[in-house]
Amino acid sequence: MEQYTLLTKSFRKRIKQAFIVALIGVSACVDPYSPSIIQDNQRILVIEGQLISNDSTFIKLSRSKPIESDNIFEPEQHAIVDVETEDGVKFQLQEKAAGIYAAPPLNLDYSLQYRLHVRTGDTEEYVSDFAVIKHGHEIDSVTFKEIPEGDLIEFYVYAHDPGNDTRYYMWTCDETFMYNSISRSRYYFENNQIFARASSEELYNCWKTNSTNNFYLTSTEKLAQDVVYDFPLYQIRQASPKLLLGYSVLLKQYALTAEGYQYWSSIKLNSEELGGLFDPIPSQSISNFRCLSTPSKQVIGYFGATSIVTKRIFFTRQEIKGPSTLYDATGYEDCGGNFIALDDINATNLEGLLIYDGVYNLVEPFELQGYATLTKECIDCRFKGGVLKKPDYWR
Repeated sequence: MEQYTLLTKSFRKRIKQAFIVALIGVSACVDPYSPSIIQDNQRILVIEGQLISNDSTFIKLSRSKPIESDNIFEPEQHAIVDVETEDGVKFQLQEKAAGIYAAPPLNLDYSLQYRLHVRTGDTEEYVSDFAVIKHGHEIDSVTFKEIPEGDLIEFYVYAHDPGNDTRYYMWTCDETFMYNSISRSRYYFENNQIFARASSEELYNCWKTNSTNNFYLTSTEKLAQDVVYDFPLYQIRQASPKLLLGYSVLLKQYALTAEGYQYWSSIKLNSEELGGLFDPIPSQSISNFRCLSTPSKQVIGYFGATSIVTKRIFFTRQEIKGPSTLYDATGYEDCGGNFIALDDINATNLEGLLIYDGVYNLVEPFELQGYATLTKECIDCRFKGGVLKKPDYWR
């Protein structure tokens, strides 16, 4: 299960917002805020992710980009990335994709502390502070409520720790939904022949999983009991095609330290809650990394060690009332079929097309005249990013 948090996008957003604040200051009677990071346009190393004690660990390395750049992600490739214990044992992560370094579940000693060590291609070395492994308690439940105003569905989490040890919570969500292509492909063309397509080879039903690309934080530090009650997560429009056939949310809960919670709160503040003239000015996010080879070099990121617990919710269209408006577009609205006569069926004429049905004359004898076709993008549901295999948890 892939576990890593995307900071690069939120970091760029923070810098852009700071730049807007600076522009406002030029025309107003206030001193503009112009962070040095904007002025220098440095290619700062960004380190994202944390050590997961009971699952695979993923660390993402990238470089910050100038504001005017069109690229939002510049991966840091060919680095050496290790998780180190305080007594010198190392676990090396492997680069699985550009800038993405991973390790399977590790045999960790929970009495020890761990840190991340990174050596980049330019031979610079970075290390984090040592971190204890923070354990979390199970999630009690994930629920949803229909909100008539706006035709929305909002998701909520309930959690508690009877030992009062968690206190600082972070959640991420993965959504999975079922969708269909515009039509079933009943036949296929191979070796200059037409064959009936088996049900096991259908291209009609797909399931797609997305990260909601956000994280949610709360703390029970000021409460007598470590209880999270009815905490709101995210919303989805009831008119979304994602809800037509079935929808599932996998909630992932991370226990944080007080310092980790402070870091993620800073990231969330800078990336989501700025923009108005009287909003707080952007702050430099806390980091527990430092550059060993060049101490003056900046680095963005925070390394922590935690366990992960999950809870899944699933519901079908019949379990919700809305929407009161028309459904949103599915992306298949422009799909139009074509007819190809029997004598014209060949590989050239079927290039980029799939057969969805036979076409017969309307009077007896009902003889086959040819085949109706659609583009592959309209018939093969995988073109929209889904997979044909139904998840085990799907009803």
